[in-house]
Amino acid sequence: MAGEYEKPKRSWREIDQRKDQSAHRKDDRPKGSRFKQARADNASKLYKSQLNSFFDGDGKAPAGLKEKFAALDDSKEGKERKAAAKKISDAKSSSAKTQAVKEYLQNWALPPDYALLCEVLACNDEELQEQALDEIAQLVDANRAPKRISTLEQRLKSLVALADDEDIEEKAQTLLRRLRVFK
Repeated sequence: MAGEYEKPKRSWREIDQRKDQSAHRKDDRPKGSRFKQARADNASKLYKSQLNSFFDGDGKAPAGLKEKFAALDDSKEGKERKAAAKKISDAKSSSAKTQAVKEYLQNWALPPDYALLCEVLACNDEELQEQALDEIAQLVDANRAPKRISTLEQRLKSLVALADDEDIEEKAQTLLRRLRVFK
């Protein structure tokens, strides 16, 4: 009679399958949709292959890596570039930011750095804002996620609300939609 009420013994395979379906194992699974995960995997494979070819001496450094090398440069030019970027970040008013960005652009192009590009969006010069929007679009195309996406979104929303130029407003709205991929 005891056999009637006993649970059937499970095989090791069944036990393992139940472990995989456990709520505790969900932390190991990638978050987001399968599409986002596949896109991120492909982007990282491409970037790793570029890095491998660079370190093997066969190819050029990826764009993001070149900029980081330039920023880490301890030469006189590297220090001047860091000081100019800091001046942009430290500027309190939009007119001071505009002046600092113009001084920066006399010597260098806008870097592919979301933080600095967000500062450029706070300028009151529409040409500088448009350059920053184009650079941000290139970063999004390259699948480089911003660290502070909320700051970037706020700057883009303010551009949409306050921009006099319809092109800038349209570019900002497009970038806002495209940034949803990184959430």
